[in-house]
Amino acid sequence: MISGVGRLLLFLLPQTLSLLGSLLAQYGIIWTLTLRYSSGKVLLAATLASFVPQILLMLLAGRAADRRGRKAVLIVSDLLSALTALILAMNAENTFMMIASLSLRSAFAGVQTPAVDSAIPFLAESEKLERANGLKALLSSAVMLLSPVIAGLLLPLTGLVSLLLLDVLSAAVAILLLLPFHVPEYEMKEENIHGGIFLFLRSHELRRILLFHGIALFLIAPGATLTPLFVDRIYSSSPLALSASEATYSLGMILGGMLIAFAGDQKGRRGIIIALLFYALMLLGMSLSPVFWGYLICNLIIGVISPGYTALMTAEVQRRTAESQMGMSMALLSAVSTAAVPLGMILFAPLADIMAIRGVFMAAGIALIIFIVSGHHLLEAE
Repeated sequence: MISGVGRLLLFLLPQTLSLLGSLLAQYGIIWTLTLRYSSGKVLLAATLASFVPQILLMLLAGRAADRRGRKAVLIVSDLLSALTALILAMNAENTFMMIASLSLRSAFAGVQTPAVDSAIPFLAESEKLERANGLKALLSSAVMLLSPVIAGLLLPLTGLVSLLLLDVLSAAVAILLLLPFHVPEYEMKEENIHGGIFLFLRSHELRRILLFHGIALFLIAPGATLTPLFVDRIYSSSPLALSASEATYSLGMILGGMLIAFAGDQKGRRGIIIALLFYALMLLGMSLSPVFWGYLICNLIIGVISPGYTALMTAEVQRRTAESQMGMSMALLSAVSTAAVPLGMILFAPLADIMAIRGVFMAAGIALIIFIVSGHHLLEAE
């Protein structure tokens, strides 16, 4: 008989394979557009196409996962994503098709993400949700580390079409692996069928925890996205320095995913607060470090913290959500997670052009500490 961890791995491995193929294709499309046009406007259009549809579709997809079945949602989204990649492979020189493909792929990811996350509570015991979500974070971190390397090697050698066909192949294999797997479902009752996002948000407790999560991610935006600019302005503009920054963060994410997957116990609100406090301290450490290796240590620790915080927050929301609303809950959590950091960039990126970037990181770290101290009550269970 397959153990609980074995069943979870059998479910997560096809999704990880599908994610790898999707990221290879996405990197290939965005890098091809960047090299072809070297235009900020084209890159902006590609970036918006990559995440806006995902946010919008998540809110509808969560309800679909609750009502139509997670396995069906995952298979259909993989099929449509593969079809989109195949069509683009036959029109790889068409810029409009590239942007349209990014939009469609983003929409399918918006359907897939809450379906995967909402299945985990049905495959893991409540007291092991942190470890289950940590395992998912570990696999995702490994893919995030490997995918740009693989894409960077294959794109100049074999071109965009090969990356698109690899995406089609990975989706096909993921579907074949998922077909015989039984994904547990909540049996919907008539009274659970009606009502959507607004009815769900009547839960004061879940509304507060999502608000806390959104504000926290908004404030960590500099540490998540402005580090290349920080390294360039403070330490070095060499590619080696930028690579070291990205590598330490990626290594930290893998270590953090391993830590929470194999040693993560039920920590709840306390663990979330501790993780964010350490994140704030690392932002302050970055802003004060006079040497590059000091910055790299802080960046490594932020990498360790990130999957841990994500796993703890996801488990906490899952634990407080009724089984009949798990898809909607995970959709909202994913939408908040996807939107908060880009929204934070609207504030912090312009600030980095009008004040010293050390000051931006310091301000973000101080603001995060103040928010944790004043807003931790939002995490309290009713």
